Amino acid sequence: MRKSESTGRRRTAKRAVKNLPQREDGAQTRQQLLEVAGQLFAEHGYARATSKEICERAGTNIAAVNYHFGGKEGLYAAVLEEAHARLVSIELVTTTTQGDADAGGKLRILLTQVVGEIARRDRDTWALRVLSREVMAPTPMMDRMISSQIQPKLKLVAGMIAQAIGVPPSHPAVSRCLVSIIGPCGFLLITNPDWQKQVFPSFTLDPQTLVEHMVTFALGGLQAVAASVQRSNRR
Repeated sequence: MRKSESTGRRRTAKRAVKNLPQREDGAQTRQQLLEVAGQLFAEHGYARATSKEICERAGTNIAAVNYHFGGKEGLYAAVLEEAHARLVSIELVTTTTQGDADAGGKLRILLTQVVGEIARRDRDTWALRVLSREVMAPTPMMDRMISSQIQPKLKLVAGMIAQAIGVPPSHPAVSRCLVSIIGPCGFLLITNPDWQKQVFPSFTLDPQTLVEHMVTFALGGLQAVAASVQRSNRR
């Protein structure tokens, strides 16, 4: 990483902390630690970021990490959870999947959120960079994010997909559909935009256009899978 980029992100972290509501309570300190830790983990990764530097930047005592998070591991686990919640919140997934819209409308809402966040990942936001690092080099703390963030959201989306293709959520076809729909999001998350352009010269990450394509593609796949399931049931 270039020195200017690192310096710019440190300044962003300081501004983020400075702009937080100035309340002298535990919630404020906890949020300060999350924001600064998110920036440092995004810059250096889990192994190289230290609790000492996090606390120095956050303007807190070194004991604050242990008090609020039980140590560096707990702080990193909380950062991962916060990062995934910023990518797509459980509230949005719940209200969308349980709403009255059809499958296409629900997918459009969810993909608009996820693809939109990924498109903004290089604009001084640490959440996507932390997630990218974790996906590429998983730590033991990923288990907590999977259980607290990923699995509850996938369960809701799986129910929506199961309804769309006319099978129970436990049907193997549901998991296959999930992989097909979510897989492109993972590709966008972990691959460098410059590399994407090298491999796919005509590809542009225009969120609205890409979301419409992904919804169209997903609906076509869901319809084909539903027809295949119906044929199997008639045999």
